[in-house]
Order: sequence, then structure tokens, then C-alpha cells
Amino acid sequence: MKKQNLLLFNVWGSSKDKPYKYVGWTQGYGKGAKRWFSLGNERNLEKINPNAVQIIKEKLKLFSNLDDKDKVKAVLLDSIKNSAIIEGSVFVGGELIEKLIEKHNIFESLAKSRHKNMKEIFNYLISKRITDPGSIINAFDKKDEYSNQINTSKNSFYRLLDLVFESQNQLLNSVNKMVTNELGKRDSEFYFDSSTVYFETFERNGLRIPGYSKDAKFKEDQIVIGLACDKNGIPFHIKVFKGNTGDSSTLIPFVLDVESKYNIKNMTIIADRGMSTAANIRFLESRNYNFIISYRAKVGTQKFKNYLLDPSDYVNVSADFKYKKEEFYSSYKNKRYTENIRRRIITYSTKRAIKDRKAREEQIQSFIKKQNKDGFIEVNKLFGKKPKYFKEISNMKFELDQSKIDKDKQFDGYYVYETNILNSNVLDIVEKYQKQWNIEANFRSLKGLLNIRPVFLRIDEHILAHTLLCFISLVILKTIIFKINKHISDNKLFQNNQLTEVGLVTMLQKLRQRVEFNTLDQQITFKNRDGVPSDPNIWNRYDFYFDILINR
Repeated sequence: MKKQNLLLFNVWGSSKDKPYKYVGWTQGYGKGAKRWFSLGNERNLEKINPNAVQIIKEKLKLFSNLDDKDKVKAVLLDSIKNSAIIEGSVFVGGELIEKLIEKHNIFESLAKSRHKNMKEIFNYLISKRITDPGSIINAFDKKDEYSNQINTSKNSFYRLLDLVFESQNQLLNSVNKMVTNELGKRDSEFYFDSSTVYFETFERNGLRIPGYSKDAKFKEDQIVIGLACDKNGIPFHIKVFKGNTGDSSTLIPFVLDVESKYNIKNMTIIADRGMSTAANIRFLESRNYNFIISYRAKVGTQKFKNYLLDPSDYVNVSADFKYKKEEFYSSYKNKRYTENIRRRIITYSTKRAIKDRKAREEQIQSFIKKQNKDGFIEVNKLFGKKPKYFKEISNMKFELDQSKIDKDKQFDGYYVYETNILNSNVLDIVEKYQKQWNIEANFRSLKGLLNIRPVFLRIDEHILAHTLLCFISLVILKTIIFKINKHISDNKLFQNNQLTEVGLVTMLQKLRQRVEFNTLDQQITFKNRDGVPSDPNIWNRYDFYFDILINR
């Protein structure tokens, strides 16, 4: 039998006054709890001890479903008779995050809530998203394991989602103000991209609509997220779209959203080739925004391809890197030229040529492994794969297309940038664009470390609130990492040993403190910090980071 943590839950009998308290464990999402045994009616337990429920919850942490049932039941019932003080330990690593939230009064920007615990729940959900991400139900079930003293119902956690949804603009402004206060004024140079987030549902409702999935989840419902960060990699803004929205269709509404929410008039948008459409560029030009967008050379005109492959006019920067450029007037589909001038910068890098060659070979080898003795594969084995180097021959069967491979080889090492910034040199443009990896890293953190997906919510308002809480968590995480590493670098500490996101989270997850819980007045007394034998200096590092973030 798989080990399961125990939980205490209600089962209502004929009397609607007080429920029966059962001990059991969760059976998975949407399946309810497994009943193991009953402790009796809550009214009778409270006659023995007014704080019986809290005492039992604390004691349950010591056992699992693998322990002897009769022994567990006896210990639980004895605990409410014999002890007023419960000793244990709680997670305290999240306090660093919550103190930073408090320092900048992020929650205070919201309209005054009638529920006294909303602020505590907000802080807890952000800190838990960073240190131990999970669903709302998971957060509620684990709240007593943390140093936060949140005594509230599960419904309060969902009401917090309602409050976050209603207060999106205030929260976004407060979080951006926090970044400015911690790291200095942000310029208006933004790196933009979009990606998908999937659900464990197939209902096709509201925002949740199937579309092309970047998570290879082609049947599940999904949403599309537009995200922008600054040149330091700190997220700036987020916007949610329906799941069938194409990448290139996200940029214009995203920029309009930024305009309206932050009153920004001048900005530079840096984006990858997925945003390289005539409509997007025409929009950016019409708003007088600067842009640097990679250009899809392989789908360009034959004239442009010939120009790119022509070895003349290239400027050799080094033995491994060269470039050439051309300027031209923008034109619309009817070939009518405008007064807007654009510049295309073509670069060739030996390092990139090796990378392109390797990526193509991996795709070819993947195809070869799946093909049968006749050299083709069935369409079902290609599900989710882009038909880049193979072609359909008959009856949903595919084979390698050598002509596509040969054409692709010509462009190994080439990369093209399109921009309307004319007063910067080529290497500055290339350097700016190369920071595009920051937005890709943000999506990796959002999906991996912070587990934004899968999403277990159904109401659009709750989905948007969940996404915003994940975004705020991402901003706080990136801000913490950037500020600590800047301090380390500026002061030449630890031989420039930089802190990573995983390193920070792993450290915070290990931090526990001994506590005494008084069952009579429901108060926690904090005692000694728990040592971590495998990392004896962990508390020194924590105090060092705390001082940088909170006291300076």
C-alpha cells in the first residue's frame, strides 16, 4: 500500500448541528477522501477539550495510513485528554518571501476586505507557490504545517481568488512598484513571448479551449499566456488569452493592455519570429514603438534568400562571426510604401551553424527510429511533430524529404533581425536580442519551478486569479535572485558564486523551527531552529539573504 498522509474531515449525520470527525486520506483529484475510522461527533470531542479538533490535526502529522489503525485512534483520543501543549516543528522558509511582501505593502493596495484572514492567505499562497507549489486544496490542507497561523475555511481560500481577480490592476501596479523600489527604475525595453498552459479537463469552456500546445498536450483544454520581462529578466506584465489563440495574435492586445495599465508611451518590443507578421509590425510602427523581431529567412522571398546567401558585403567581426545589413521602406500588402524605414540585419555564426546542424540531425534520427522497414511511418507516430523534414506519400504515411533537408542546410548558422532602430550599431542590436533567453527562462520557471500547470480550476475568474498569483510569485522569485546576486557581485563575495532559483527554493524548503502549540489558547511559541546536518551553514545563508532583502 502506498504511504498517505492522514487528514481529518467532516461527515454530516442526521443532525445538522455538528459533523462527525473522520480520519482518512485523499484518493486523488475529484475522488473525495477515503474513510479510515471515525472519532465521533465533534460536539462530544469538544466536551472533552474545546480545542480537540486542532489537537487531533497536529497529532495526525505523526502518522500515516501504514500505521496501526487502532493505535492511531487511541493516541488521538488520548491526546485531547492528557495534553495542553503539543511540541512539533513547522516550515519557516516562506517567511523570507512573506516579509518581502509585507515590506512593500503589496496586499495593502487592495480594497479593504471584510475577511480578516485574506492578507494572511494571500501571503501564504505566494510563499507556498515558490517553496511548495500545488493546488488551492493542497495549500489549504497543508496550512497547519507552516508558521502562518491561518485558522479559516477552505471557502476563504477560494474567496481570496475572487478578491485577486477583482484587484488585478492594483496588484500589477503594486508588484511593479516593488521591483522599482528594490532594483531601480525600469526602462521600457521589454522582451515578449507567449506559451500555453494546460488543464486536466476536456470541457472546452470559457478561456479553456484546445489549441496548438507547447506542452505536447493536444487533447486537453488550455489557455495561452502572453508574458513580458525587462532586460534584467524580471517579469513586467502578463495577459491570458483563449486556448486557441495563435502566437502572432497575442502581441497587439498585449501591448494595448500595457499601454492602458501603465500609461507607457515609449517602449521597445523584442520578440522572436513567431511575432514576425505584417500586422504586428504595422501596428508597432503606427504607435511609434521601437522593435527588434527575428525574421523568418526560410519563408522570405527568393530575392532575399539570394541576398542572404551571397557572400559579398558581409563584415567579418571575427573568424566565427560576420554580418551584413540592408535598409528599406516599409510597405503594405498592396506594395504601397510608407515613410517608415526598417533595417534587416543578417548574421552568420559558426557556433549557430553547429547548433542548427545538431538540431536537424536529432529530428532526422528521431524519424528514422520510428520508420518501418519500408522507410515510412504512420501518421499516429508523428502526432505533435512539425512536418519539417518529411512528407506525406500516401494514405497518411510519411517519409523523409531529402529536398527539404538539403534546402534547410543552406541556412545553417544564419539569423536575421528586423528592426526600426536605425541609430544603433549592429552589434548592439544583436546583443539586445540575445537577452530574449530571459523570457524563455521565465516560462521555464513558471511551468517548472512554480508549477503553473496543470490547472485544476474551472471558473474563468479563478483561472485568471491563479495565473496572476503565479505571475506575482515569479516576479518575487526573480527579484530576490537578482538582488542577492547583484549584492554578491558588487561586493565580490563568495568568489562570485551566484545563487540560482533552484538553490534558493531548496534552501527554503529545508528550514524548520521547533514550536510549542498551546491547545488552550491556540498560540504557537517558537523555539529553536532545526539544524540541517547535510548543510550546517544553511541558517547563516538564510540570515544573510534576509538582511539583504528585508533590512536594506
